[in-house]
Amino acid sequence: NPLKDDLDSAYSGQNRYSNMGGLTTPATSSASSSSIMDANNNTASQNNNDNKRAEYYYLTPNAVKRLPNYQYNGADLSLLYKHVLSPLAGWCVDHLTPTWLAPNAITSIGLCWMISSYCVIWYFCPGMYEANTEMNSEYTVPSAIFLLNGCAMLIYQTLDNMDGKQARKTGSSSPLGLLFDHGCDALNSIFGSANWIAAMGVLPGSVNVLLGEASGSANVQNKSYLSELLGGDAMLATFIILSPMTAFFVSTWEQYFTGKLILPVFNGASEGLVMGASLSFISYVYGPMIWQQTTWTDGAIAFLGDNGIMAFSAMEGRVRNLDIVVLSSIIALVQELLGKVPFVIRSYGKEAMRTLIPHIVFIISTIVIITTDSTIFLRIPRTMCHLISGLFVEQTTQIMLDHMVEEKFSAIRWVMLPQVALAAAMAAGVAVPNEYVDVFFMAYTAVLWVYLALKLKTHVNEICDVLGIWCFDIVSPRPKSKRD
Repeated sequence: NPLKDDLDSAYSGQNRYSNMGGLTTPATSSASSSSIMDANNNTASQNNNDNKRAEYYYLTPNAVKRLPNYQYNGADLSLLYKHVLSPLAGWCVDHLTPTWLAPNAITSIGLCWMISSYCVIWYFCPGMYEANTEMNSEYTVPSAIFLLNGCAMLIYQTLDNMDGKQARKTGSSSPLGLLFDHGCDALNSIFGSANWIAAMGVLPGSVNVLLGEASGSANVQNKSYLSELLGGDAMLATFIILSPMTAFFVSTWEQYFTGKLILPVFNGASEGLVMGASLSFISYVYGPMIWQQTTWTDGAIAFLGDNGIMAFSAMEGRVRNLDIVVLSSIIALVQELLGKVPFVIRSYGKEAMRTLIPHIVFIISTIVIITTDSTIFLRIPRTMCHLISGLFVEQTTQIMLDHMVEEKFSAIRWVMLPQVALAAAMAAGVAVPNEYVDVFFMAYTAVLWVYLALKLKTHVNEICDVLGIWCFDIVSPRPKSKRD
């Protein structure tokens, strides 16, 4: 659950931009003459708004009407956030941040750190497994890249907590800030997950395919209980990617219905990111191969054996340290789902189940593709990461916007149809050559991100126009819209 931030304070209160752009009429203190002027002004304002609403591509008349009045309702109950992360972010805003710096610019700077870290690790670990010395003997991956990733995660977290506080400090809170922050968090999910896979040296496929049957049979991957249970490390890597995405979407889905975002005492935005950064620091200090060892479980089994408990002796040498990390992530996800999904479905019925359909289809189609084509993550690992990320960002940002403007979230996500169609064909046993599948996914991913970039840019421009603000500038006044 990468949701975070000091939004409980930053996005609360009346939006100072709600009286700009002709969306409302200032109150007057006069009696009869002022009332007549108000009536005329209201009529003119309403005509202007009707013209504006008709010309927006994505925002409907209802969205234009409701967006300026949106009020965020949420809180982060994390003790780590309350006593460490929030005070740190507050100090940075009060002592290090100029008042002219836009909150969205702070969010973007944090995201740039994560993008930079992702690109550096991509360069050295294009297949995400190259830090695993048993799989890659051609060159040594510098451990400093994992130090960079750990630092980038903590910097991102701190800046992400600062943006809301800066918005409150400068009086520039707006619904755009919440949506922009949410979108950056959704985009950052794949950067963190892919970097964790690389930091643990996870081979997203069968070791026998990469090393051959003779060499691969003795590898610890083929002895791992969890890898065997999930159907190989390709699925294990998939769970590392999909688990935080699902937790993120479900939290946004819950907010869509309840209108509130309450992060629990232990959550991904606070403790999760700190633990993720710690994982990278461990890889920097001890090397990524520490995660391929079975020392943690073997040590626990030895301790239990010394005390006469032999029930777990069969697990010795079969539970890697990374298996414990992944299993913990899965348990945390299940706990998150059990705590939210039944409550929302009981309260909101069929409509709640309907809005879950896109994410369920997204998860199932992804798993079907990975399990049916067990080498796809070895052939085009980064393309698959970017495709999964694009589909996730599209549906998550849309349900967040629909929540803010109180509109119905469509269960039909057209951008998913190509993936769903291919997954159905694979499940039906249709033989498609690997080279065709690879070209299809590369083209699909490229088109998806071009579309998504244009869509998100248009969303931002239209919201700025409605609110009468700039996205990255809180100093310069926005010229009156030509539509007025």
